[in-house]
Amino acid sequence: MVYCAKCGQKLDEAFNFCPKCGTRTETGRSAGVAEPWEAMRKAFQTAGEEMREAFRKAGEEMRKAFMEARRETQAPRTSKTVSCPKCGASNPIGARFCGECGKPLS
Repeated sequence: MVYCAKCGQKLDEAFNFCPKCGTRTETGRSAGVAEPWEAMRKAFQTAGEEMREAFRKAGEEMRKAFMEARRETQAPRTSKTVSCPKCGASNPIGARFCGECGKPLS
């Protein structure tokens, strides 16, 4: 007859865990049966590794986006204009009326 090493409960020899206290038996250890917390630890470890990789990728994408934004803000700006349909004068983008003749630009 087999007894639990922790609580002394009488056990069937085939049990991997004590039904009274949940301790893994010698049979369970010999069979390589994992404790429930071991599976949870592994799951948290895997999740941590996946999160670390996701944050690494996100950081790299953010770095690229900031570098692109820096290039765009430091690039020489070309002054874009719109021509007046009436007199042909150049006017800044967004102007509603011509600065030369005062006619509507649209």
